Amino acid sequence: MDLRQSMFKARAASVPDSDEHTDSAMYQPLSWRDYFETQQTINTADSAFNVYASGLSNPTGPVFIFHHGAGHSGLSFGLVCKHIRKTVPESTVIAPDARGHGLTTGENQDDLSIERLVADHVAVAKQVLGDVQRDIVLVGHSMGGAVAAHVAASKLLKRVVGLVLIDIVEGTAMDSLSAIPMFIAARPQAFGSVQSAIKWHIDSESIQNLESARLSVPSLVTKMPDADTWTWRTELLPTEKYWRGWYTGLSKTFVSAPTAKLLVLAGSDRLDKELLIAQMQGKFQLELLPAAGHTIQEDLPNRVGDTVVSFWRRNQPLDIAAIRRQPLK
Repeated sequence: MDLRQSMFKARAASVPDSDEHTDSAMYQPLSWRDYFETQQTINTADSAFNVYASGLSNPTGPVFIFHHGAGHSGLSFGLVCKHIRKTVPESTVIAPDARGHGLTTGENQDDLSIERLVADHVAVAKQVLGDVQRDIVLVGHSMGGAVAAHVAASKLLKRVVGLVLIDIVEGTAMDSLSAIPMFIAARPQAFGSVQSAIKWHIDSESIQNLESARLSVPSLVTKMPDADTWTWRTELLPTEKYWRGWYTGLSKTFVSAPTAKLLVLAGSDRLDKELLIAQMQGKFQLELLPAAGHTIQEDLPNRVGDTVVSFWRRNQPLDIAAIRRQPLK
C-alpha cells in the first residue's frame, strides 16, 4: 500500500463511538523502557530534543540513527531498534523526536524546513555520540528520509557508511501533496482516550502492527487542557509551506549521496526516471515489502530490521590492517 492509498484508507475509518471497547489490555499503551535503554534530553540553541537510545556505552559497532516521518515520533522505530539490538548487540540505536513532535519542546517548533531539520539531526547526533568515531547508518521514514538523505549529502557527520530511505519516492510524494490537506481535515480531530487513538490507527490501517501502535501512538496525541479528550500532538497543516522543500530534488540528493544506499518501499510506489536509471546502474539497493502500509517500519519491524542489518553488513568498510594480521592458510 503506497502513501496515497494509506491516506484514503485512513480517511475511511471512523473514531470509536465510545471507549467501552478500547479500555482493554489490547489497546493499553506500552512503555518505551521495553524497547530502549535510555530516554534523554539534548539541548540545542532553541530546543530540548527528546531522544531514545540503546547501546550508548558500546565502544565499537555500528550506530544506527533514525528520523521519523511528519506527524510521527522516534517511537515509530521502537520495534526496529529492539530487533537490531538483539541481532547486533554491539550496535547503538538513536531515535530522536523531531522538533514539533513527540516530547521535544522549545522555540520555533513549527519550523520544519529541510534546512532546520537537517541542522537539528546533525546537532543531536553529535551531542549524543560526542567524539566517538564509529560507522553510522542513517535511516529515515517519509519526511525523515529526506532529512537523512540531506544529512548524508552534506557530509556533516563523519563515517556515514549507509543511507536507508523508507517508503519515500520524490515523484510519488510530490503527487500526493495535494491530497494531504484533505486527509488531515478528514481524520479525527480528537479522541476520547489514548486507547481510542490506538484503535483508530489499527482500524484505519495507518499502522498494521498492534504492538507498534501501542508503543508509538501515545506520543502522537496530547491531552487537551481542562478536557478528557486527546488531540494531535503535531499540527501538520501549518507546516504545508515546507512540504515541497522536503521532497524537491530528493531523488538526485539520494542517488548522489557519498555512501551506500538502500531504498525500502511498500511495493507499489513507482520509481521516477532518475531513480529508475540509478537502480538499473546498481547505484542503490531496492527492497520491496508489499505486505506493509506506509509505515513499513511499524508494520514489519523485524523484516525492516533484518534488511537494515544485512545492508550494513554488506557495506562495512574493509579493515585492511586486521586482514593483514590474519595468518596465511
